Amino acid sequence: MNQITYQRPRRRRLRPLAAAVLATVGAAGLISGAGVATASASSTWSETTTIEAFREAIKPWDSITIPSMSCPPGSWLKDVDVSPGRGVPRGVEITGDSGAIGTTITAIEREYVTDGRGIQYRPVTGTTSSRGISTATNWDPFASHELVINLHCTTNLYEASQAPR
Repeated sequence: MNQITYQRPRRRRLRPLAAAVLATVGAAGLISGAGVATASASSTWSETTTIEAFREAIKPWDSITIPSMSCPPGSWLKDVDVSPGRGVPRGVEITGDSGAIGTTITAIEREYVTDGRGIQYRPVTGTTSSRGISTATNWDPFASHELVINLHCTTNLYEASQAPR
């Protein structure tokens, strides 16, 4: 019987070259990673918080006054329409079993804030019931419905609602 022997080809020694390439790639990764961390640290930090500000069951054919509501100090209503088709400020969300409840909030509270560049803004801090309309009416003649109002607040001045829309 013929015996075939297989001889493995000789390997070239690349260890010093491979170590140099790996060291270069690793160093490049660290440098680019540091650049990413620096870029993200220099971007504007923002915290968005959703707060349940009001909850009440409204009896059939009843109207209530919605009390004043506001974001925590140092935060403002976020400039986003979270209740499309409703007469409420941006950043105010109407939820719950509110299909039969008509809600209108027209008066807002604002404050003067100056940013780091010296530009002055008037972001919306919340709603007020002391002026304007701030009511909810249950139009269902047979059943009570629960109204829940959430405030979407942000600590980023540039994401804050600046004017009623």
